[in-house]
Amino acid sequence: MAQTARISKRSDTIIHEMASLTGQSKSELIELALEVYFRQERMRLFNEGYKRLRSNKKIWKEELEERTELEGTINDGLEEE
Repeated sequence: MAQTARISKRSDTIIHEMASLTGQSKSELIELALEVYFRQERMRLFNEGYKRLRSNKKIWKEELEERTELEGTINDGLEEE
């Protein structure tokens, strides 16, 4: 379901120039830009959470212990094909 949103003159100019340069439609460019921004923000939030995890020495130690425990599960006895 398509919806209309107002954008600034500057944004419209950028989208128009990108469409001219790439041959992509304006809607394709907007979708691509939103996907890139979404991934970027998701990674930023992931990194912030990881930083908080590492800053808590007790919880970080537990995390490392759990990783060590899980490393032993990789060799599950199945041979590679």
